[in-house]
Amino acid sequence: MYGTPIEPRKLLNLLILASAALPGLSRADLLNIAWDNDLLTGSDRGYTNGLMISYLTDSAQKEDSLSSGVARTAMNTLDALPGISSPGHQQALAFSLRQLMVTPSNIAVTPPNTNDLPYAGYLSTSATLWSWDANTITGYGAHLGVVGPESGAEASQKWVHKLTGSEKPRGWDYQLGTDVVGGVQGAHGRKLIDYGSPDELQQEVSLVGSATLSSFRTSFRAGTVWRIGQSLPANFIPDYASSSSTIGLPGALDSNGPGWSAFIGLGLEVVPYSYLDKNSAPYRFDESLVQGHAGIGATMHWDKRQLSLILRATTGEEETNKDNFSYGSLSMTWAL
Repeated sequence: MYGTPIEPRKLLNLLILASAALPGLSRADLLNIAWDNDLLTGSDRGYTNGLMISYLTDSAQKEDSLSSGVARTAMNTLDALPGISSPGHQQALAFSLRQLMVTPSNIAVTPPNTNDLPYAGYLSTSATLWSWDANTITGYGAHLGVVGPESGAEASQKWVHKLTGSEKPRGWDYQLGTDVVGGVQGAHGRKLIDYGSPDELQQEVSLVGSATLSSFRTSFRAGTVWRIGQSLPANFIPDYASSSSTIGLPGALDSNGPGWSAFIGLGLEVVPYSYLDKNSAPYRFDESLVQGHAGIGATMHWDKRQLSLILRATTGEEETNKDNFSYGSLSMTWAL
């Protein structure tokens, strides 16, 4: 196994307590809860469930809160990185706690089919510094997590399936782990086209790219997003409904009134390293090097709140099984 399987539960407990304590130190800017589940698209295989709770500090430019001071400290520490200290930009620090699970297509079989995806659970905490203006957004961060029973994925899936009346998963005794994993990530988005007025229809076309160097999953992604709506918020990357990134938080509620949006995104991902691929024995799982992604979604925002739904599809992650994966995401964001 890759990683260091020494007392991961204690390590994760410390990280969870640290990230949970930060919002209590000050008045938070934004709080977000995002839930991914393949039941929203009528499937039950591959990426089965994901949950992320995120907190974004006040902007570093504010002077009257402790959370803005945390953001300023991070900004001053990382100001040598491209895009962080650009003139006219705001900076804020995002913290998140994320859990995800992967299962085979047939969860009633025990032992599981070794020609399918393995059972795997993942729990991580991360911090990302975002810097943005009306036309660009850049972020750098780090994450640390655990793969295995300590992730709590087994209990989460069984609870969700009991709540929804779905079939009970029976193969978690064969899940991967235990390993501690971690890495760094970065992302950049840029608005290419922007026309219309807030009182009428607005349209935007943007490009976004990201890189993650991690002992869990190393990947490079690039894509384009088209968004249309009324009274659009400042953040032009509408990845609000996802438990994979906090890029949708900065500026998510910076609009002059209630409004809505709809968006379509397309992208490609290159995956040179995957924990599931390298550590899934006896499963014969082979991760595809290049994967395509597509998403369509909609949001509503009002009174410093935002509700989002997005449906996603990706080409088969498993090289030996080309079936596409699909799942849906729900997200709620509000100012505190």
